[in-house]
Amino acid sequence: MTQYPECVLARELEICYLGIALVTDFDAGLAGQKGIRPVTTEEVVRVFRDNNERVRRLIFEIIRRLPDVRVCGCHNSLKEAIISF
Repeated sequence: MTQYPECVLARELEICYLGIALVTDFDAGLAGQKGIRPVTTEEVVRVFRDNNERVRRLIFEIIRRLPDVRVCGCHNSLKEAIISF
């Protein structure tokens, strides 16, 4: 999974954007290698569920730390943009 097109759309709207990724399938790209067994769907779902509370806490902590006034440049990201067709 990628952060595209979300990051591009956020930039076009001049809003801040943060991607949070959870690794649930530790064998991705390693199929067929010696000593690597495929991860089952049940294992992926278990890891995802185990991380739900941690991600929830992370999101609430991020919200708690958001500044009252934006100091980033996101709101000016299109100020000198070049539009091409």
